[in-house]
Amino acid sequence: MAAPPSPHHRPAAPQVSVIIPAYNAAGSIGEALASVLAQTFTDYEVIVVDDGSTDDTAEVVGNIGRDEISLIRQENGGPGSARNTGIRASRGRLIAFLDADDRWLPHKLEAQVAYFHAYPQTGLLHTATTGRPGDASSVAVFDSHPRPPRHVFCELFHTDYVIATLTVMVRRDVLDSVGLFDERREVHVEDWDLWLRIAASYPVGYLAQPAAVRVLGGGMSADIEKTFRGQAEAIAKNVATCRSGCSLHRAEPAGCLRRRWYRFYWELGYARLREGDRASARAAFWRALGRRPLSTSAWLQLAATFAGERSRTGARRVLAALGQPNALAQPHRDSSVPESLVDRTAYRRTRRAVVRTLHVAETAVYRLRAGERRRILFEAASPMSFAIFRPLYERLREDPRFEFWFTAGRTWDVEQLYAHVGITRNVVPARRAVWLKVDAVVNTDFWPSTWLYRRTRRIHLFHGVAGKYGLDAPVEIAPTVRTYSRLLFPNEDRLNRYVEAGLVPPGSPVGQLTGYPKLDALVDGSLDGGAILAGLGLDPGRPTVLYAPTWSPHSSLKRVGHSLPPALEAAGCNVIIKLHDRSLDLAERASGGVDWAAVFAPYRDHPRIRLATGADATPYLAAADALVTDHSSVGFEFMVLDRPIVVIDCPDLLAHARVPKSKVADLRRAAEVTSDVRDTVEAVVAQLADPSRHHAERVETALRFFYRPGTATARAVACVYEVLELEAPLAEPAAHAHSRERALATLSEG
Repeated sequence: MAAPPSPHHRPAAPQVSVIIPAYNAAGSIGEALASVLAQTFTDYEVIVVDDGSTDDTAEVVGNIGRDEISLIRQENGGPGSARNTGIRASRGRLIAFLDADDRWLPHKLEAQVAYFHAYPQTGLLHTATTGRPGDASSVAVFDSHPRPPRHVFCELFHTDYVIATLTVMVRRDVLDSVGLFDERREVHVEDWDLWLRIAASYPVGYLAQPAAVRVLGGGMSADIEKTFRGQAEAIAKNVATCRSGCSLHRAEPAGCLRRRWYRFYWELGYARLREGDRASARAAFWRALGRRPLSTSAWLQLAATFAGERSRTGARRVLAALGQPNALAQPHRDSSVPESLVDRTAYRRTRRAVVRTLHVAETAVYRLRAGERRRILFEAASPMSFAIFRPLYERLREDPRFEFWFTAGRTWDVEQLYAHVGITRNVVPARRAVWLKVDAVVNTDFWPSTWLYRRTRRIHLFHGVAGKYGLDAPVEIAPTVRTYSRLLFPNEDRLNRYVEAGLVPPGSPVGQLTGYPKLDALVDGSLDGGAILAGLGLDPGRPTVLYAPTWSPHSSLKRVGHSLPPALEAAGCNVIIKLHDRSLDLAERASGGVDWAAVFAPYRDHPRIRLATGADATPYLAAADALVTDHSSVGFEFMVLDRPIVVIDCPDLLAHARVPKSKVADLRRAAEVTSDVRDTVEAVVAQLADPSRHHAERVETALRFFYRPGTATARAVACVYEVLELEAPLAEPAAHAHSRERALATLSEG
């Protein structure tokens, strides 16, 4: 029977309840509690659950003597039982967890509470951690994800995605909905089981800044036998959860479950082989291959279960013939572990040699069949992606030596994404593109949905220049960047950042300064603003304002979106509303949960207000006399035209979007900054009356952010031919008479 908590009363329930299970933790519980008491956020209670300790854990807690701390004693029931006891006794709206041998950094609670206030729909929030061995003084980043995965449930279910319990904060009503920790000792992965149930029904948030210190080594997770037994039971238990979770995250339940079982049996087989139990390992790898028959890793590991010293000698001879004579050389290791092919280093070297040989053979067969034809895969992370690489595609499609294929991220219907631009052939979902042999893939984002196992040349066109959400920070995308054959930079500043970060060697052909092909149409005379207005049914005689906010629950849409278009129309303007494609996503983190397409639907038939269609904003930029935005790449792109820009100040957007301050300053220096509808309308009217305001700033920013607009597509096309080792067709005479430099020179003179 649990003892009642020590008396401590507050006028009202605290915001946060901190739950700490403790079993024989007298030596560490003091430091854990000290890290809680040192928090910058103070509206909390601490509930320590002594789970049947036989040492002085209770005395250590009692001696601290703080009103915020309550102690509950119970018979030993395991961590799941202890945490549930603490949850039932807690009063906070938010529940945080800490183990007795771990620590928090001082800002942990403050950062998480602020996140829940900003994103109240979040079910679970976790952070990065730092980790250290129990006997070491140094601290380094232990588990950190550059950004939360797109499908948290699926990643958690069948990959190495980590949600460490000491970093978790969860809403109480979420626990009321999905249930508490599984208290059965045999489960042993009770935290993973609960996170799965939460992720299946609620958004999961993540803070990349480390907020906790995880002590490594020891603990129950070191019991391999119990861990695997608990994982198997949890997987079987969560089959129904998998179906609902995959439905929420637009994934495939059958495929997700199959990958999870594959991973389980692979890890089980690997552990058994390391222990020397070849029969059990062999059985596990056979079951893994039943889920993924073409897995080279599982086949090689299965072969390792048969490999003795004689087999290793034969393997060395094969590898020597392949030019890898030392691939199976074993590093120094514990003599108690049987020697086999399963050694990590040896396995990886062997796998590389085998895969390299297969790639050579596959490429040779493909080249005999395809001849001089080259297959290019365009991968769109969203509808906006195609607008970025469309100029490249339009130019390359004139060459009959190319064959084009198209795919998209898992959150988009791939056929629908490309249908709006008239592409219906060779359009495949990501799961099929994985098996497609291509010569090159072109994309605009560094987190591709399609993992190409074959040796494929990668070409990257950057997604805008606004620097939102930290996604253009070289340090966060380093591992992926190094897989690319060419990075086509829109400006010299970004190229230099990648060189300074060590991602692009100085003078390397990988980093190409090409400019931004998407903007060529704005300066080469190919877009007629008057014709675009006529196609929209708007009066070319009236000034036209383009309202193009970014996507975010904190964008200007929630502040002025309802009232700004009619106010601009009342001031005598045509208004074009161009929504970001992510603003059409009803998820709280994308649109704030508002159906903006429905909000603006009445303007479809308005004589002077239009809701723009399509993902490409470039035609609407050409037709607009002024732009209203908050913080978006479209603001920088509009500067190429040297026309008035008004920026609506959104402090919450800048606070949550991790926008570089330099980019904010660059945009605002070339624009008028406003705070509400009235100020915005007045600023638009004033700038339309005097378009020369901020002229010098716009021209300077355009020249700095976009390298030689009007000629970028030609340089990008030349890079494609170079990468594919094809002779480019003879260059045709320029279709338009002026370059961007000449246009800007004219502007400067005027």
